[in-house]
Amino acid sequence: MKVPGLGFAAALFLIAMAPTAAFAVQDSTPSAHANTEQMNQAMNDENPPTAMDADAHARGKKEAGPLVTASKAPCTMTDAYFIGGGVGTDKVHANYYEVACQEGLGYVLIAKDKVPVPEAIDCVKLTTKTADGKPNPLACRLPGNRHPALGLQPLVTKAGHTCTVTKGRYVGSTSAVDIYEVGCSEAGGYILEVSRDGSAAPKSTNCVIYGSAGGIKCTLTTDAQQNSYVDKLVAAGGKPCTISGRRYVGSTPDGADFYEVACTGGEGFMVKTSANGGYAESIDCLKAAGIGDGCKLTDTRQALTQQSNLYTSLSKKAGFDCNVSKYADFPSANANVEIVELACANRPDGGIGFFPAGAGQSRVLDCLRAEAEGYKCSFSPTSALYTKLTEQLRSKGKTSCVVSNAGAYAEADAPGGGKDDFVEVACADGGPGYVLHYTPGQTLPIELLNCAQVKSTGGCKLSKIS
Repeated sequence: MKVPGLGFAAALFLIAMAPTAAFAVQDSTPSAHANTEQMNQAMNDENPPTAMDADAHARGKKEAGPLVTASKAPCTMTDAYFIGGGVGTDKVHANYYEVACQEGLGYVLIAKDKVPVPEAIDCVKLTTKTADGKPNPLACRLPGNRHPALGLQPLVTKAGHTCTVTKGRYVGSTSAVDIYEVGCSEAGGYILEVSRDGSAAPKSTNCVIYGSAGGIKCTLTTDAQQNSYVDKLVAAGGKPCTISGRRYVGSTPDGADFYEVACTGGEGFMVKTSANGGYAESIDCLKAAGIGDGCKLTDTRQALTQQSNLYTSLSKKAGFDCNVSKYADFPSANANVEIVELACANRPDGGIGFFPAGAGQSRVLDCLRAEAEGYKCSFSPTSALYTKLTEQLRSKGKTSCVVSNAGAYAEADAPGGGKDDFVEVACADGGPGYVLHYTPGQTLPIELLNCAQVKSTGGCKLSKIS
């Protein structure tokens, strides 16, 4: 039969030569072509209206529904067109249908004889030019599919970032995901990963993250557009900054991204995004040492030294002899109290400092007592406290126990205010362990509890003998 508006022999050749087997994770844009940028732009041009044969349109709507169901494509069919049928280079007869879908993405279905599951290729994939730079002969033409990139909008929305899709292209595939790039009207763009079997939610990653190296590149947005995204985050935070540099720092499992900016004539800082890509908070470089690799665009060495000297002084006034060599801030529920982890140059064990603004009383807890109150050290290992804990046991008459393990046990409200801390220890000789009870303001335990005495609160967890 005659297929209106399509070089059908070319279509059969294309499909026979390009099955949907897994690709390496590489950009599908043919890099050998000198006009790659023009080709990328052409991918996003609106498909011109195509006159449709009424009989082929009717046949498509009649026959394609069961094929969509069999293909398991995520598609509630709203329109369909019978493209044609024939024998490809694989010597197997197939019929070809285009379908438009309520979910967004449209598809071309390839229904081969005696193959129960049709193959579904989405319309964005079919915007990719052929190797000779010509339009794909199977490019979607139904009215609902004339703007294939817009079919990615529901997937981008599910991924959680704020992006009104204006452009899109297919990048490549792995055995698990199909990968697309989208450009957004809000500025910037994203790399979108879509599970091929629908087993996982779509994932979007800001194009700012992708540099010039690597197999995946963003080509639908310019560097200036990507920088504009970071600039808008900075503006939303309200910190004065004439931006002279920007870089991506890292991301957290909950979807927050961190960017560093340098400021002309001033200190730079980091900007944290919310999970949907909006502004969350600005973080001074002095407090960002524990985020990724810290600030690199701003020289903070002198300011860090000054801050370390301040924490050294505050720690010693609180009775904790620490020449601070490194520090990191914890979030504080009280804006008037700064909570800081401290690493010490003069001792192996660090601590957590609680430094109030003004005339309040500072305090520093060792890492186990701090953990009992909800603050876990990352600079110092627990083993750095074993010698001190062994000496504290001896001061209470327990000379046979050499501490071989220790852990935060519990906290409780102290009668006079503050917190009582409880730390459990295990002994190297395998004998019964102990729970040490500390009261606010005291560096030595006021009592030792054996495992039988703490049975009502769960018993010892580190000692095998009670």
